[in-house]
Amino acid sequence: MIDIQPKFFDSDNKIMAFLEWEAIRVSKFEGKLNLMVEAFPKYEQKHYYWRDPFHQKKTEEQANLYLSIVRNKISLDEFYNQANRVLKPKSRGKHLKDKKKRTARKAYQQERLGDAFIDNPQLIASAYKLAFTAVEEALSSETLMERITQLVFEHGSHNITKEQIDTLYTFIHSQMNKHNALDRVEAAIIDTDDKNLVFMWSKIKRRYPKDSTFAWPTEEARKVAKCSKSDVAPIMKRLEKLRAITLIQAGKRGRSSSRAAIYRREI
Repeated sequence: MIDIQPKFFDSDNKIMAFLEWEAIRVSKFEGKLNLMVEAFPKYEQKHYYWRDPFHQKKTEEQANLYLSIVRNKISLDEFYNQANRVLKPKSRGKHLKDKKKRTARKAYQQERLGDAFIDNPQLIASAYKLAFTAVEEALSSETLMERITQLVFEHGSHNITKEQIDTLYTFIHSQMNKHNALDRVEAAIIDTDDKNLVFMWSKIKRRYPKDSTFAWPTEEARKVAKCSKSDVAPIMKRLEKLRAITLIQAGKRGRSSSRAAIYRREI
């Protein structure tokens, strides 16, 4: 017996349900429909209704994925890897504008710093986290440098230069300053006397420094801020109105959706 737990059969995404059905049928049951029906009797009728959305609304990526499936060119694991890429949100609107801005900023920094520039996204991502830890634990300069050295080796950057270490140290210090940023907008947030609003902002400020972009799924926000799910959207909209944050990309509801709301902390 083949033990397979479909990911999309019960989702709202009928196109991905159709593609998953085809991927399992071809890769695990030699393309035989009767074996598929025996394995998934609950979906014997349902799978016929997944075809129309696919043929009517498929994207080029989904069409190419289907061709790879029916030509038996990919395994089931490869299908799920490609499905994740297909479902990955595309940058549009403010999100695309923000992405272009960051790309331009990176190019500028690379030109300005020259050999001292660090082209290691994973290392920089960890440096953001270290900046947060340094603020929380009030690390001394000596301890911070030790943590930076440890971080460099953890990311396999054994050939990093002294100039790049200096760049990393300066970057982390700038992020620490942003974590501690306070201005009139934050004063306005506090003056609302809205406990949920102030608490949500406090959690965002603790996690993300000024100017950083972050994903903020509703479920995560609810847990972090200890509020109800229905409170999250109004709180975030109010923070937007106060110009504490900017919505870069709206989230998309649904269990099968991987698209979370993306914001930028402005202060």
